[in-house]
Amino acid sequence: MAALVGVVLIGMTGFGVFLPIFPFLALEVGATPTAATIAMGAYSLGQLISSPFWGRLSDKFGRKPILIIGMIGSVVSYLWLARAASVEELGAARLFGGLMAGNVGAAFAAAADLSDDKTRARNMGLLGAAVGLGFIAGPALGALLIGEQESRASFALVCMISAALAGGGALAALFLFRESLPPEARHKQGDARVSRLSLLFSRPALTRFVIVTFLVIAAQAMMETVFGLWADAQLQWGAREVGWTLAGLGFGAALLQGGAAGRMARLLGERTTLLIGLALFAAGFGGMGVSRDAAALIAALTALVIGIGLATPALNALIAEQATEHERGAVMGLSQSASALGRVAGPLASGPLFELFSPGTPFVAASILMLAALFVALTEPAGSVVGSRQ
Repeated sequence: MAALVGVVLIGMTGFGVFLPIFPFLALEVGATPTAATIAMGAYSLGQLISSPFWGRLSDKFGRKPILIIGMIGSVVSYLWLARAASVEELGAARLFGGLMAGNVGAAFAAAADLSDDKTRARNMGLLGAAVGLGFIAGPALGALLIGEQESRASFALVCMISAALAGGGALAALFLFRESLPPEARHKQGDARVSRLSLLFSRPALTRFVIVTFLVIAAQAMMETVFGLWADAQLQWGAREVGWTLAGLGFGAALLQGGAAGRMARLLGERTTLLIGLALFAAGFGGMGVSRDAAALIAALTALVIGIGLATPALNALIAEQATEHERGAVMGLSQSASALGRVAGPLASGPLFELFSPGTPFVAASILMLAALFVALTEPAGSVVGSRQ
């Protein structure tokens, strides 16, 4: 588990380095806000297409090979982005990176392999904390690298650093991570040919949590893709200020997911923890929608951080509960497909809402999505195919 957390941390740091500069890189090559958000969402379109394929491969051949392949795909994508000269080329590079991104689903499936009923929330929280820490170190490093004077050359340097970190993640997976899925389990899973649609139709609890995942990720993607544009329009910030803000957001989420979220899940139950997190999510996005200065933004981001820290590991744990041993890769792949669909839908809406209405409109829309997720999660008590908690 420690090696898995390390691999995810290195990979997500590389992603985090690049994230705050993308909107400004897109503007540098002449993109409109709508084109910029669509190009950023192309990654998730590729991930949506490829996630079921990578999930099946991880069930058949193990988690480790998929982790390594995903990291190598990221290296190629970042190197391509460093040389991109148009928004179309940016979108193509992002699409390729998404098509190769099987490592996220494999990582969460590996965490499920290493879990039992008592450690599931903790392990999902640790993996979430690794993602959060990546979003601390990454954007902070990106803010330092970009310097005072933003230029095409400084954007390319950030992309190269992201590629180097993704390469480091591949090496860490190769040499440090010990395969979590034994050959005998792999054989069973390869023969099972688990149908994701049959899983959804036969398990109402899983269906609800997958819908919640889609809504949560769509809302997050709306915020992530326009935050830099919003900060530029409302606060006159550049990539550096956006990077430091995202680093602070990651720091708070990592603290919660690394400890407090697991304790709260044990005390209140994973479903109650999820509901509290979703309510805070909605409040945070709503606050961002009406923020006009840095002080109001900090208050809104505080609610958002707590919401992310509580809801994300609880939701992942509840989804993992729905899988028997031979279905983990399929179920977590289904979750990643829902996430990828949300990350496609969010950017498609955020750019036009930003351009046609106002800079804060995408955040208000994200808040509405979170209220819808809260309603879906409240519909009836959570169940599990393995007889876990209600």
